[in-house]
Amino acid sequence: MKTGAETSEEPPSPSDLEGWKSAAAGNRLRLFRPEAIVAAMQHIGPNGDQRVLSSLITHVSDELLRIIRWLVGKNHRNDGEDIVLRAHHQLIVAILKPGSKDGQALCKTFRTCVEFRVADAIRAERKYAHRNQPYKTQPGVTDHGEDMVETIEPPEEGSEQAAEVQRLLNRIPDPRKREAFRLHMDGCPLGPGIGTTSIAEQLGISAKTAGEWIAETKALLKIEIGAAND
Repeated sequence: MKTGAETSEEPPSPSDLEGWKSAAAGNRLRLFRPEAIVAAMQHIGPNGDQRVLSSLITHVSDELLRIIRWLVGKNHRNDGEDIVLRAHHQLIVAILKPGSKDGQALCKTFRTCVEFRVADAIRAERKYAHRNQPYKTQPGVTDHGEDMVETIEPPEEGSEQAAEVQRLLNRIPDPRKREAFRLHMDGCPLGPGIGTTSIAEQLGISAKTAGEWIAETKALLKIEIGAAND
């Protein structure tokens, strides 16, 4: 599958603002490889010509969504839209950070970089689904022959200590703080970096707030552990 229409003309150089302005106005962006458009966006930068930048971002955003939706499919929770939005957000952020690993990769191997980030987003979604799967029920019979409903707990993951931490974590009232701490336990970094999506990016908060939530959750867990041992 191709990432766009075949190129019928050479794209302007990344520094040719007038060339890109003309291409956007003439609806010719579809003729260029996405790598060239990303390079132009990074050269223009967030403080450059906003009209041209907006046209380029819109085009690349639409191309990203098309590719990501094709890669993800609908065989996921919420028809895969959570995965699509996570991967799309991460890639748009990377485009606007030329010094980042993904920002550089998108200028050279656009499709490959997208495939890697989609794979990461799918893995993150599967981990989330496993941790948050609901209890299931099935018909059963008591020892006295009466009908009943049996509760089937989801399979345990990790050690007995991890299960105890999870039990205590479920007593934290704020679900977003619980999720921040889960991501922290999984080794996810607080703020944006190279590779794994950060806690801040996944929850839409600052790295400082993520750190504060984790510290607060740790303090609450210590209280819960102390109460459990009394």
